[in-house]
Amino acid sequence: MHKYGYDPHAYEERYRRVYEAGAEFWEEPIATEALVKFIQEFNLPAGLMVVDLGCGEGRDSIFLSKTGFHVIGIDVSPSAVKRAKKWARREGALLDFLVADVAELPIRSEVYDLAVNVACLHMIIDQNVRNHHLREAFRVLKSGGIYFSCNLGVDEPVSVEEFRKKPGGFVSRKVKVEGKEKEILLPIIPAWPKTREQYLDEFTQAGFKILKVYREETKPIGSCWILVAKK
Repeated sequence: MHKYGYDPHAYEERYRRVYEAGAEFWEEPIATEALVKFIQEFNLPAGLMVVDLGCGEGRDSIFLSKTGFHVIGIDVSPSAVKRAKKWARREGALLDFLVADVAELPIRSEVYDLAVNVACLHMIIDQNVRNHHLREAFRVLKSGGIYFSCNLGVDEPVSVEEFRKKPGGFVSRKVKVEGKEKEILLPIIPAWPKTREQYLDEFTQAGFKILKVYREETKPIGSCWILVAKK
């Protein structure tokens, strides 16, 4: 078990299994719907400095780069980051990727205009670590910087054990290999989605001011609380 409350090797094994099965991507290589809507609604100017926290294969990082932002994507899985770099080169997207833990960001303070967290925060199952991650995000943002969070949401508080009734072991997932679906087994990793009030409390305790919060069914994540906060 990692000191931050999860095992990064489990994430790496998931991506490794996907690629060894012959799939090019774990998920559809399209940007998160809610993020696309946010960028359009807020009409953010090109040239902003953006950090994508838990970027995975880079779908949102590449979208943000092609939108005109200066982007760095950060993920704990070397295989995911390697795939993200390959995909970015193919797309002609100029951006950086870094293998690192989002709970201990190895980047300078007060540099970024926007921090993006899509389906990463809900994977941190230790409250102290979640709080530390948010303080780290607050640290690297400029004054007035924005944090965009799109993470699984619930209506009533739920424990990690309740949300994932079968901890450990494997779960069946389908991936696309040469245009056809293939079923593979992936390690089960626990998650901890929060209620609207719980997310609000986490962000305000970290020093953020809430600009907007709403519930949305968004591809490819599912039913999420979308939270936009300002430093």
